Amino acid sequence: MVIGAALRAYCLVFTNGTSDMDDWEDHAQQVHDRGLIGYYHANAFANHPPFISKAGSLILQMSAATHIPFRILFRTPFAFLDVANAWLLFLLLPENRWRLCATACYWLSPAAILISAYHGNTDTAVAFFLLLSVWLATNKQIVSSGAALGASLWVKLPGILALPALLILFRRWRLRGIFLLAAAITALSTYLPALIQDYKVVCTNVFGYRGLILQTAEGVPLWGPSVLLFSTLVPVQAWPEKYLRSTLFVLEHSSSIAIAAMLVLSWLRRNRTSPQEVCATIGMAYAVLFGFSDYWAFQYFAWALPFWFFLRWWYSIPAVSLTSAYLYSLHWLFCGNGWLLGKWHFLGHPALPSLVLVIRNLAVSFFFIGACAFLIRAFRRQPVSISAPEPMKDG
Repeated sequence: MVIGAALRAYCLVFTNGTSDMDDWEDHAQQVHDRGLIGYYHANAFANHPPFISKAGSLILQMSAATHIPFRILFRTPFAFLDVANAWLLFLLLPENRWRLCATACYWLSPAAILISAYHGNTDTAVAFFLLLSVWLATNKQIVSSGAALGASLWVKLPGILALPALLILFRRWRLRGIFLLAAAITALSTYLPALIQDYKVVCTNVFGYRGLILQTAEGVPLWGPSVLLFSTLVPVQAWPEKYLRSTLFVLEHSSSIAIAAMLVLSWLRRNRTSPQEVCATIGMAYAVLFGFSDYWAFQYFAWALPFWFFLRWWYSIPAVSLTSAYLYSLHWLFCGNGWLLGKWHFLGHPALPSLVLVIRNLAVSFFFIGACAFLIRAFRRQPVSISAPEPMKDG
């Protein structure tokens, strides 16, 4: 734990972060200068929820008052949230001899360190609020559990994708209704002022955001099924027109296909009701999203990282190892050194070295095959849940 804390402190104090860090500083400045709604109108890429947008602006003002760099003040809360992620992971894991080892592996994984303390974005909060929601539900704090899910939407929206899995924790519709009501009230409490001012721009910018395809300046994809189709099999130029058109249509809608597969997976695992099985379902669901979609990867792995430790070792170890190796190799490349001390220069690397391409291809293949395996196994509909406390019932 001391080593993991030291590595995060090093990233916070000495590194500059990715281009997201610069974007966030600009977001904060624009919200301060134009106001929240004015900034939504001025920038179509202003897709962050009202609460975290205002929080970023306040952090910028704190930076100006204290002369502490914005990059340090902004990333620090998410590094501390990662401490909470490790603690909640420990509390939720089954009590066996591997519990401490799994927690330490998460805390020391380069992926968790880079995303929480280096990258400069808010994705670590998604896993925190989901873990907190499960833990509170396990302790029969239904309202607080729903409020935790609702609060996740203050920072970033993808936590809502875990809602079908979270509802499995409750065996009565009355409890599900209380949970959903608490989540809705909590979420709306920070959205409502902005929605009243201009609901159209909030819905367009925040709720309408669909992610971006990650690729280099020369169009080399960093993630997704397109890597398997066009980079490792047959070059896109060699595809017949009739096949290329339909393939591109599927890739364009890959996020919708992945979300539909997540819903199917959660439904098929609805009888696995223990907290550990629900966490495993969440980990599988996000793995399906990463395996089938061209739009979500990179820092978005934070949504699922702690939940993969609830899966079998044959998945959790390669998943965390491959994401760590891939992210670190990319950060090393774009920073120019292994200590991550250089200036982030994404556009300066239009091509990827062979080693990075090999790691990318292995990671993408692993997640695609794993997603297919999860869905196939789920169709067997094994009704028995692993040993755990009695699922929550009404009364």
